[in-house]
Amino acid sequence: MLLRLLLLCLLPLPLFAQPSSTDWMTPFETQANTTATYAETIAFYQKLAAAFPQFEVQEYGSTDSGHPLHLAILSTDRDFDPISLRAKNKTILMVNNAIHPGEPCGIDATMLLLRDYLSDPQKLALLNRTVLIVIPFYNIGGGLNRNGYSRVNQNGPQAYGFRGNARNLDLNRDFVKCDTRNAQTFNQIYGRWQPDVLIDNHTSNGADYQYTMTLIPTHPDKLAPPLAE
Repeated sequence: MLLRLLLLCLLPLPLFAQPSSTDWMTPFETQANTTATYAETIAFYQKLAAAFPQFEVQEYGSTDSGHPLHLAILSTDRDFDPISLRAKNKTILMVNNAIHPGEPCGIDATMLLLRDYLSDPQKLALLNRTVLIVIPFYNIGGGLNRNGYSRVNQNGPQAYGFRGNARNLDLNRDFVKCDTRNAQTFNQIYGRWQPDVLIDNHTSNGADYQYTMTLIPTHPDKLAPPLAE
């Protein structure tokens, strides 16, 4: 028995492979017509953070639901400080999910994206010059208010969150006036990290769109001249 233990201790580290993507199945993958709940989403992110040193989950401030906002950070060099990362000229890409929890595709897609990067060293190497930061679930109050009837024309999932937050306010209209604690905390995160690119995920199903994905640019008259051109 002692010899066996010594041999196990002497095994080279590469034999202990990191978990594969099959070890990280999401609710979306395990049950048809399902999207992850708020609790399932945060638990999934925390599980990733416990397994991969390139991934960290931080808590910021509060929201109208009383829960903090979580920020997940994927940094290949294990640096999770925005000031240090900007000094290294890293590109910071920010993803915001579930501003409208009834439009949940971004919640599940980002879980899959992070899982696939972290579990594949070749894919992870593609992010050597980029830091990916994610708010897993922005409208927590709306996410906790799950139902299957508030988006009449939407084809699934079976249950999803409500558009309004814990105070029934639309967070998509609150980035400037900041009536909600959600928006106030979001601004703390945004100001601290100053991302180069922000992707705010919505879902356009429930209407008869011709295309699978809708990309909506800002009107030119609302942009600075170089961007407008």
